Amino acid sequence: MEITVSILEQARTEINKTRLVYRTNLNFLLIQRYIDFLIDKNLIEIVHNPQPLYQTTQKGIELLNEFSKIKEILGASELSADEVFG
Repeated sequence: MEITVSILEQARTEINKTRLVYRTNLNFLLIQRYIDFLIDKNLIEIVHNPQPLYQTTQKGIELLNEFSKIKEILGASELSADEVFG
């Protein structure tokens, strides 16, 4: 969940795969798996400009907002998702 949130946050504005790799501390193979999953769930989309760029969709932004609310309710702003959800 933490990685998903990180990718969605980074992709709020258009971003290429290389920057996503560096900003999320993931490798290219792993980031591609997350990108494929997030595209399948309609949480990010590919924007061609002329190279593929990724951007968080409205559904992805809604998920980020809900996750933020959960963290706020639980008083867990500094906790990881694993610590919050066991």
